[in-house]
Amino acid sequence: MANRARPAGADRPTRVGSGGVGLLAQCLVNRGLDDPARAASFLRPRLKELDDPDRIPNLARAVDRLWRAREAGEPVGIFGDYDVDGVSATALLLQVLRPLGWRVEPYLPHRLDEGYGLTRDAVANCLQRFPVPLLLAVDCGSTATETITWLKSQGVDVIVLDHHQVAQPAPPATAMVNPQLGSAAIQALCSVGLAFKLAHGVVKQGRALGLPAAESFDLKPLLDLVALGTIADLVPLTGENRILVTAGLEQLNARRRPGVRALAEVAGIRGEIGRWEVGFQLAPASTPPAGSRTPPKPWICS
Repeated sequence: MANRARPAGADRPTRVGSGGVGLLAQCLVNRGLDDPARAASFLRPRLKELDDPDRIPNLARAVDRLWRAREAGEPVGIFGDYDVDGVSATALLLQVLRPLGWRVEPYLPHRLDEGYGLTRDAVANCLQRFPVPLLLAVDCGSTATETITWLKSQGVDVIVLDHHQVAQPAPPATAMVNPQLGSAAIQALCSVGLAFKLAHGVVKQGRALGLPAAESFDLKPLLDLVALGTIADLVPLTGENRILVTAGLEQLNARRRPGVRALAEVAGIRGEIGRWEVGFQLAPASTPPAGSRTPPKPWICS
């Protein structure tokens, strides 16, 4: 892949003169950040400022159904999308649920053969490969009324984890986890951000139940996936997205993941990984060409 030059000063603070403080303050006010606490959070985002995951609409219901599946030994399927957000979210959920005791398999549809979204053909192929009583639809499903109704008739529960507009009436999912159903403060979250919130909810419930694996589970190393998918999906980097991406870029720069190291090498990134590198180098390198005959895989699990 051709190495595209990084613009001078990308992701670096701008130096200002004696009037810098006033200029910065005016820039913050122009962006609606006229409250000192909100301005401080914008300039120095911290993970401790993340909201409780249970405030995401229907997330607690999704967590409860997942834990019932674990207790019953039910296998779970994750039906993801093939863009960077969908693949990152699928990989993140795999890396949380498997170590905590779930039997879970991923399925990413082929964009040419199966089309976009939670289509009936793609779901039928998924269930033929992985017969499951619980399907987690990631980055898709908010408008798949016909498919989810059919799945329900087949005895398959569906949890939708998606950030796109919800059909009216909403599909009959067991849990429709979608920020569009909540307050404006969370509506900018994309699917990998929602996956992190769901993972947080799962771990939180595991700790409440006294599960040792949940007590020791660290979610922070997964934030590299959140940064990758969030930046690639072009959602606003404000609020919770800003917090998640700031912490996620630190994890990306640690380069612990072989998949990330390989992508950085292909993209020719030898220095710091910032928003520009993710958006214009890592994300394009991780997306299969539109005419590819090879379906994507959650490669970033490695």
